[in-house]
Amino acid sequence: MSYAFYHLRYGLELFYFIVHSALAPTLFNYVMNVTRTSLDRPKYLKFICLFPFILTEIFVCLNPLTHYVYWYDEDLLFHRNWGENFIYIIAMIYTSIAFTNLLLSWHALRRRNRYSMIYFFCLTLFGVIVQFINIGIKSELFCEALALVGLMLAVESEDDRIDTETNVYNRNALKNDVKHLLMKRHSMNVLCLKITNIDMISKNTGVSNSDEIMKEITDYLKTLVPRQLLYHADENTMVLLQRQDSFEKNNFDIIDFAKNIYNRFQDDWIVHGVSIRFTPVIMIGVIPSQIKSLEDLLYMIDSPVPKDFENTILLNEDLYFFIRRAAVESAVSNGLKNGSFEVYYQPTHCLNGLRLHGAEALIRLHDKKIGDVYPEEFIPIAEQAGYIDDIDDFVLNQVCAFIKTGEPMKLGMDCINVNLSVLQCMGNGFVNRILGIVDKYDIPKNFINFEITESVSASDYELLADVIKELKSNGFLFSMDDYGTGYSNMHTLFSLDFDIVKIDKSILWDAENSEIGQIILENCVHMIRQMKRKILVEGVETQSQIDKLQALGVDYLQGYFFSKPITKSALLKYCEAI
Repeated sequence: MSYAFYHLRYGLELFYFIVHSALAPTLFNYVMNVTRTSLDRPKYLKFICLFPFILTEIFVCLNPLTHYVYWYDEDLLFHRNWGENFIYIIAMIYTSIAFTNLLLSWHALRRRNRYSMIYFFCLTLFGVIVQFINIGIKSELFCEALALVGLMLAVESEDDRIDTETNVYNRNALKNDVKHLLMKRHSMNVLCLKITNIDMISKNTGVSNSDEIMKEITDYLKTLVPRQLLYHADENTMVLLQRQDSFEKNNFDIIDFAKNIYNRFQDDWIVHGVSIRFTPVIMIGVIPSQIKSLEDLLYMIDSPVPKDFENTILLNEDLYFFIRRAAVESAVSNGLKNGSFEVYYQPTHCLNGLRLHGAEALIRLHDKKIGDVYPEEFIPIAEQAGYIDDIDDFVLNQVCAFIKTGEPMKLGMDCINVNLSVLQCMGNGFVNRILGIVDKYDIPKNFINFEITESVSASDYELLADVIKELKSNGFLFSMDDYGTGYSNMHTLFSLDFDIVKIDKSILWDAENSEIGQIILENCVHMIRQMKRKILVEGVETQSQIDKLQALGVDYLQGYFFSKPITKSALLKYCEAI
């Protein structure tokens, strides 16, 4: 064999080992990127991961001098040396770490990535075993090459992860990456930038669509951070994922970073020659301490921003409030679709003999994601989001169906109280809608006592007076709820023809704690008596409170002394037992 041929063969063999030594680190790096583990690795850790690969490559390149990896005898027969075992050990370490990380991230991977990984490992393992058993069969590199080509064809293209308009990652990529980060409990900063006036800008400036505007904003953001950290999550929303310690080397934190972005938005932008002023909202959270689930992040992205939050930076308590509000709004919407609402009843009693008087219908929301939600939280949100009519109609339908069974009458109830939102009362066709629901069940209308909260009704009592008058003419009863917490006055009580005034529990509790409180309670009772209204006192919890109210001569009592709000079936058992 000629001298030139020997060196050619040796050079090709050397090239083979250089490529061969790079395959396991390549697989490792690929898995780290697919599972997005590389996203939250600090630079020093990335170097540590790269160091064994560099060492093996140096080891192979020096083989012509050292012959530590392989050598040829006088007959030009190939012989392995101990250095090849070293390369295999390094490759096994890389492969083991990659495989372990793959298993840990299994549920966060797309199905196509999973199958590609299984294919790679199986094919590569087959080639390695065959060649290890018989060095003459050069199957290892061939199988590894086939596996890599398969991976490239199957998953190397990121077209399905890239937003074509802005050339950054899209919403689908964000969901997959955040799912992985949450599953592995990696801590990351999340900066969510929403442009709240983008639709108005498109209409008023002639800029054809929001993508053109978002491209300008994305180009600006790409001057601050690498492209691979940015996500175009919605038509008006950009998201940045960044390690918490990434700003430390510059003595800079995520809040300072957000303020710089916010300050830029206080100046005009020029888009296609048009001067534009954006209204931004920047939300800062941390995975997983604040953003505990993918749903939390999607709430941030998808929820409309209330006017109070526009042109601000939200973090900590403000961010929690926003996420919680969005979660509750979603729960209300889903509850109406999925039947997650339930009507509870709290009994009311006559003071005279403490016999059963009736019950107040109270709505509850059971959500699978955020648990039980109480009216104090979801009713104001439902009013703002436009769901309150549906909720009130649901409660009224449930109460009417209960009355239709005849059980309340058999148990000695006089009426069931149903809360009304004043926003609902102000709507067009409200009275006809109420009559339509009740008439459908063919029940006595005087068995329904509508409650309206005092603090709201006081502001627009003239319109409410007409509504109450019309419903009362059809036989319904009316109560003023929570008297003593709002702004009502003598004129309000005279103008609105209530049958019962419900004194708020805070008035009763204050009467037990101070002399002034006692005077207020006595005067409230005396004033309502003079107006010839019935009186119900809420929040009764002790016998001493009952004794105090008996001395004042009120009509009805409600509170935990008798029962907390309970389900319909529990109410029936309660009534049968008394």
